[in-house]
Amino acid sequence: MKISCNVLKKYIKNSEKIDFYKIWDTFTIRTAEVEGVEVKGEDVKNVVVGEIVECNPHPKKEKYHILKVDNGEKIVDILCGAPNVKKGLKTPIVKVGGMVCGITIEPKEIAGVMSYGMLCSGKELGISDDQSGILELPDNYIVGKNINEYIPIKDIVVEIDNKSLTNRPDLWGHYGIAREIAAITGHELLDLPVLEPPKEGKKLDIVVNNKDLCLRYTGIKLGNITKKISPFDIQTALYYTGSRSISLLVDLTNYLMLELGQPMHAFDARKVESIEVGLAKDNDKFTTLDGVERTLSNEDLMIKKNNKYFAIAGVMGGLESEIEEDTNSIILESANFNSYGVRKTAIKLGLRTDASAHYEKSLDPNMTILAIKRFIYLLKEIDSDITFESKVTDIYPNPLKEPKIKLYKATLNKNINVKITDEIVKNILESLSFKVKVFKDFFEVVVPTYRATKDISLEADLIEEIARIYGYENISKEPLKVDLKFTSIETNYKLFYDIKRLLATKYNMNEVHTYLWYKTAFLAKLGITKDNVKLLGKKEDNILRDDLTLSLLEYAANNLKNYDKVSLFEIGTIIKDNKNNKMLSYVLSDNTNNMESLYNLAKEIISTISLVYKNKEVSFKNIKLDSIYDNDLSCEIYIEDILIGLLKVVNNISASKLYKKKCFVAVEINLEEFSNINKKDLKYINVVNIKK
Repeated sequence: MKISCNVLKKYIKNSEKIDFYKIWDTFTIRTAEVEGVEVKGEDVKNVVVGEIVECNPHPKKEKYHILKVDNGEKIVDILCGAPNVKKGLKTPIVKVGGMVCGITIEPKEIAGVMSYGMLCSGKELGISDDQSGILELPDNYIVGKNINEYIPIKDIVVEIDNKSLTNRPDLWGHYGIAREIAAITGHELLDLPVLEPPKEGKKLDIVVNNKDLCLRYTGIKLGNITKKISPFDIQTALYYTGSRSISLLVDLTNYLMLELGQPMHAFDARKVESIEVGLAKDNDKFTTLDGVERTLSNEDLMIKKNNKYFAIAGVMGGLESEIEEDTNSIILESANFNSYGVRKTAIKLGLRTDASAHYEKSLDPNMTILAIKRFIYLLKEIDSDITFESKVTDIYPNPLKEPKIKLYKATLNKNINVKITDEIVKNILESLSFKVKVFKDFFEVVVPTYRATKDISLEADLIEEIARIYGYENISKEPLKVDLKFTSIETNYKLFYDIKRLLATKYNMNEVHTYLWYKTAFLAKLGITKDNVKLLGKKEDNILRDDLTLSLLEYAANNLKNYDKVSLFEIGTIIKDNKNNKMLSYVLSDNTNNMESLYNLAKEIISTISLVYKNKEVSFKNIKLDSIYDNDLSCEIYIEDILIGLLKVVNNISASKLYKKKCFVAVEINLEEFSNINKKDLKYINVVNIKK
């Protein structure tokens, strides 16, 4: 994510006292990783506002014009090939000796005419990609004034690593970054200027059908919009941070996302009179703003009315409702959509946008109103005659409240090992816009909602906030003092590892690692129905397994495509009786004519494991199993009178579904039961050689 320091300076009091080139090393330590710092506008020198006072076509070169341009000091001759030159136009001019694009401008003869300077396009100034013509400046710009007094060409642009901001949705906008800079440097964060819309007026026709996917929808209708072009400060900020200027209304929605991190969308009010937020129908078609027709599903949340679609919620608007050159009234959307739903739709459609990237971070739903007020303020500053065609319509069924967390002083001191005064703690947290009450043994901290959606929920989170702003370098390093003791889990781990080593070395078996859930297609292939615990949010591959053998059978069948026989094992977890069970399972597979030897080998392996690690014999008792297993060959496995597992033989019908002309024998052992069995002590007797 790219950050413009010119934009940041607007939000911080006395920002001129901050070194915006050097502060980013500290920002990296305190907040998030900075990948690069780039200084803009250093190669633009001695560029001023000029005015064309005379414009004549070149007598021989059709595309050129011979101009006389007032640069504030004198009128100079300039040859220019731009198509939009005309008398009276104000435009940037590089004086002789000045510089753009790293090139010093000198007097030069072109097409038989001496040219004393150069008129500039937006691209040559470095503030846009547009080089179709020279930049047209407003009439109120004063001739001879340095262009930097009107256009913020000089800037410091910082690139922050997106991955380091994943848990900080509040930092996906310049105002959030400014809040951090203000806290780090001890400066005051300024309030954003906003304009309150009227309380009275017509209510928009907005219906939200899926309140779990649309957490909040805020809208307002604005009219009498006459201005079409954004001011240069907005255009430049957008360009420096990776966007481009399109039109005033579109630019403002992008600027608000740049500023607050809140995506917004403006619909042409002539095309969109009412709004319904709801799911699409399977296989419906929708053409997005990029001109691509996309196939929708009934999981895609849409902005629509009846069967007509206007936008993919949180991702991209539609071609039919886009802002056009003659648009003079809009319905402005400022909404909050479920992060998972937006991510799923964006990935499925292959349409990752800046808006979807922001929504995927779990934005604060309380920001939608602020964004509306800020948009109105900025638009009114540019286009003072706009009218309000409705009041704000706000659908917010489950408002997000500010959570309260108790931070105990003893816990804070123990974790950072520094005695920080109550005043310092309070100042640090309040600089980050937390509300703090100080009590004898604890602080009561109210977390702002823009930090509560994904980041701050525990006492430990507050301790981290205090430590990072206080400065990790100000906290002395001390080794951790703890008693290291082996636990029963670690003891069992050694047993489990030894069993795996025995299987791999003595029996040349291969270890695999399978998923905790069944593959839906595999169960269907074998005709197995499971009603186990399921994963939320998945329609397939969502059933948590209660039989480790099934996972290994799938792997065994896949391996038989490349090998004549396989022997696989895994120590893994199953979910049975609402608890986790640690199991050992191994599967042997070979040609059907080797069934007897395979069956005996499976018995031998578990017998060996029992003798090596428990010094006890195993016994087998026939059992009838449901599902895919052979009732005549399957057995329970006992050590003494303790049931430790099952020997399972896949019946012929199911085996042929797995792989034709192959047989499958499996053993599944409950390792918790096996671990709890006492190892039998062996008694050794000295043998004395007796002479005959």
